[in-house]
Amino acid sequence: MSLICDSTAGGLDCDQVDVRGFGPFGEMKQLNSTDEEGKMLFVFHPLLLDDKSPYPVMVFSHGSTGEWAMYEDALKRYVSHGFVVVFPHIKSPQDDTRSLTLDPMGGFTAKGFNYAQSANVDVANPLHGFLDLSNVVLVGHSMGATSTIMAAHKLATGSVKLAYAQHPGVCGPYGPPPCIGPGPLCNTWMPADFEDVASKVPVILSTATNDGAFWPKPGTANHELGCFSKSTNSSKFKDETAFVEFSEAVCSDDGKGGRYDRTWSNGGHDCPMKSGSPETPWVVVAAKLYAQLGGNKASKCHAMLWGSDGDSLDKDPAAENVIVNSPAISFVA
Repeated sequence: MSLICDSTAGGLDCDQVDVRGFGPFGEMKQLNSTDEEGKMLFVFHPLLLDDKSPYPVMVFSHGSTGEWAMYEDALKRYVSHGFVVVFPHIKSPQDDTRSLTLDPMGGFTAKGFNYAQSANVDVANPLHGFLDLSNVVLVGHSMGATSTIMAAHKLATGSVKLAYAQHPGVCGPYGPPPCIGPGPLCNTWMPADFEDVASKVPVILSTATNDGAFWPKPGTANHELGCFSKSTNSSKFKDETAFVEFSEAVCSDDGKGGRYDRTWSNGGHDCPMKSGSPETPWVVVAAKLYAQLGGNKASKCHAMLWGSDGDSLDKDPAAENVIVNSPAISFVA
């Protein structure tokens, strides 16, 4: 596998790379840095950075008790497809694994976004000049998915091109923890928040039939479908939104989630953690489309995400239920 590719590689369409496997940018390197509050922040980038063309940025927000190792396979794939991934923490890598370290309001996602802005102009930072700040995608899982929605809601900037929420906390006003608060209501995110985000950028929400994070299966998936439907019931904010529920068969726990003295499920709610997760390729497709191809409606990535051909999201055999609110255009094969 090539460790680096030419400056046009980031713009390769989805029929020119293996979106279900590793891309042409090769191995991943980790950079430990600090955010605006002096708290530890991780950055994952291609082993050899090529300054001929800056790299789009993905801010990846982890779930409650999460650590980067849970998402290692997915992160390697995102980097291999030409993204610099910023992985922020709420407090620290260790503190964030504790159940009471919570931030669904978008604060730590925003810190990841702010870090990319400052790193790119800091001559002392190894990332100086390597980041394409006009093309940022926000991706998150569980609590981090809620944070992604709320951060996209607050970051009124043209540089954010996509919000991809994997298994977010169900919508309020009486949603389960982690709660937005403070106050008497246990809010997570509201349909109005999602609707506002959808008025600014494409938004994708994914879940799994056997996601049992909040209710026994398929209760969580059904509720998240209801949240999505409420959020997209306005035709004004409906286009370029998608809901996908992956099947229990592809999101079953394979018993391989673990590191050192920690073990975790990688099925159901934690399907994004699986090695070769069925969810990861669609993050790649969507991120490439909006951060590398400028949303090109004639691209294969666009057809895969919003079309109805056999290799599209709509026809993915790994999905139990898909709702694709496509842009009103004709797709090019």
